[in-house]
Amino acid sequence: MIISDIEHASVFTTGQVATICQVAPRTVTKWFDTGRLKGYRIPGSKDRRIPRQNLIEFMEAHGIPLTDLVGASQRHVLCIRLEPAVADSLSGELGSGFRVHLAETAFDAGTIAMKCRPDCVLLAISGDQQIDALVAEGIRDLLGQDAQIIGLEKTPGHSQPITDLLDDVQLRPISPSGLAQVVRHSARSR
Repeated sequence: MIISDIEHASVFTTGQVATICQVAPRTVTKWFDTGRLKGYRIPGSKDRRIPRQNLIEFMEAHGIPLTDLVGASQRHVLCIRLEPAVADSLSGELGSGFRVHLAETAFDAGTIAMKCRPDCVLLAISGDQQIDALVAEGIRDLLGQDAQIIGLEKTPGHSQPITDLLDDVQLRPISPSGLAQVVRHSARSR
């Protein structure tokens, strides 16, 4: 498997995992069979498959560097309508393991989401419930359950349509360190 294939693969064989983790294929089989590395078997076969997210979580939990799993070493955070200064502060708090993207419009958000497939989306709730709901629904339709969508609102008590589309709601202002903690938690819960 060449590097670009690894970057875009969503599921790996035990041989590919062995190459990425720099261990023998039998070691990967042992991890799988003991339940340490989560995955599934191909029906009617003994072949094993490991989803990308399970591999990333396993590597992080066991201190295996993600550098050989191109593109996996960074988690992506999409900030929609968030002030640039807040996004910059968040980026500094999160460090090199995360890449923060900023979108000012729903169109920009969709374009960025398609390119980077963010792990977490921070949506600054504008107060126009109809527009907020459309943005959240569009991102959810685009990413499915692959990303946590967190609403950031200035006043509590938004109507039900928007909160049903969000995984969490946080009140603003929130400190960059508090926001970074929310993002890290959402990335772990994926």
